[in-house]
Amino acid sequence: MKLFGFNIQISREPSRGARAGSVPATRSAALAGDWLRGKDAPPSCALASPYEQVVWVYRAVNLLAEQVANTPFLFSEGERGREKLITSGPLLDFYAHPHPRLNRFEYWELRVIWLMLRGECFRVPVFEDDQGREGFAGEIGPRRRLKRILMLDPEKFDHIIEDHELAGWRYRGAGPNGPLAPQVFLPEEVWHEKLPNPFNFWRGLAPLRVAADAARADFSAGVFMRGIIENNADTGLIVRTDRWLDDEQREQILATLRDRKQRAGCADRPAFICGVAEIVKPELSSSDLQFLENRRFTRSEICAAFGVPEELVAATEHNKYDVMEGARSNFIENRVAPFCGRIEAGEQRTVQAIDPRASGWFDLESLPLMQKARRERLAAARAGFEMGVPFNELNRVLDLGFKPFPWGDKGYIGGKEIL
Repeated sequence: MKLFGFNIQISREPSRGARAGSVPATRSAALAGDWLRGKDAPPSCALASPYEQVVWVYRAVNLLAEQVANTPFLFSEGERGREKLITSGPLLDFYAHPHPRLNRFEYWELRVIWLMLRGECFRVPVFEDDQGREGFAGEIGPRRRLKRILMLDPEKFDHIIEDHELAGWRYRGAGPNGPLAPQVFLPEEVWHEKLPNPFNFWRGLAPLRVAADAARADFSAGVFMRGIIENNADTGLIVRTDRWLDDEQREQILATLRDRKQRAGCADRPAFICGVAEIVKPELSSSDLQFLENRRFTRSEICAAFGVPEELVAATEHNKYDVMEGARSNFIENRVAPFCGRIEAGEQRTVQAIDPRASGWFDLESLPLMQKARRERLAAARAGFEMGVPFNELNRVLDLGFKPFPWGDKGYIGGKEIL
């Protein structure tokens, strides 16, 4: 790879865990020692990936991604309003499978998912020249055609800044199973799309970062509830004695208490412990039992961060039909439509790489909810036209989507033109 006239070679470095091999080895030895001593393994309660471990994050992100993916993406030539639709050709063939492993639904869904989880999306276009050779934008000449698009993890990219300008992107790779080897890209070889970030000019701000505390709280509440269920609502026992016990006696008491436990849904075994003055069983307080209400609040925070109505994420008996319909209409008009406009702006580079005269856009008006809204606007336009308001003025104000008519600047009342 050449960058500013220099040959740059990327060497595969071992992972952080492999470089610091003593840490995993020490932890494995500690776990083995605990197992030999009869101790229980520590539970895995860490929140590593909110998208995979918190149901509200997964549902909120996928709800937006699925809605965008199911909105028809059309191609046309000419100015908007007088365009000519493109119904066949290289554009439709390419977008049917932007990558051999991705169909058009997966392409748009991954695009939205990366923007929501990382605040940015990195796409690496792969071109093919007349001789059938494949390469990136800086490696293939001007006579080329777009072959496929690689959508890579934004966390694997590091920006390279020289003299306050973007000089390139360093891709660290995802190991031997990744779709691309580690290397350095020129800025024009990467199609970078990001959400606004006032604190970093080069990188995007993810909604997941804003919802991180709410996701962590919901995950902790879920782990707490799971622990209560798996332990038959038993919060443990406290053994109190007025004399000192040696190690053997403590181990006997602990073994007896561990043997008392049963699986969830089964009563615990009775235990007989000699030489112990008192056994105290802690009880759950009222504040401990309020975590269900706290989970509802964290769900609202997560939905607010992703801009998704809570009624669509968690359908309950309290969500009536009119409430759901209003929430869905508001979601389409105030969240999906602006987001589709953002994606359209970033997608023009891809469309024009295949056909320089074409443009791509999401046909939001074809959605059933938008068609219903248009019917309501047509009813309002009819009432206004009967009052003498010119049709072209109604078309402009109500955004009916019609072309201007030669007679549309005149008003009519009762079939007669207004002077």
